[in-house]
Amino acid sequence: MSTEELASILSRAVETKAEYDIRLLAQQLGTNYRSLMYWLRGDRPVPAHLLPHICTLLRNYEALDFLESQVGRVAFKIPDPKVPLDKELLAVSRLIKDVGEALESVAETLADGVVEERELKITIPKIDAVIQECASLKYLLEDLRKRRMKKTKTEGLPSL
Repeated sequence: MSTEELASILSRAVETKAEYDIRLLAQQLGTNYRSLMYWLRGDRPVPAHLLPHICTLLRNYEALDFLESQVGRVAFKIPDPKVPLDKELLAVSRLIKDVGEALESVAETLADGVVEERELKITIPKIDAVIQECASLKYLLEDLRKRRMKKTKTEGLPSL
């Protein structure tokens, strides 16, 4: 992994947020404009402790995804426990749809026995999205179980 690759990803993330003022971003990160520009150009490495904050401010996690991919991992967002159950069930529905699309893409990629670069560029992100959604769903299910256990324990207590 090179500093330039990470810088390129971050620069694109900033560019796609055209409304985002780079000076404001630097201020929110507690740094100065010049340092931020060095990082975005790849002249200096981005301090690791600032990367999650940059991604959160830009609402773009490609840089973190890139780092995870460098060590053979896939990151995912843990579901917000405050999100209503019906919204989470929509996520499950989306997961089922994504799994279907990912499997279809894998089938198309493997159909001729040859895996081409353009096929990988389509298939891998779909598979990664399914992995992320499955991991997120795992946390949702565990959280639902914890909530039920708490509710059961509270209902069993005598009232005062």
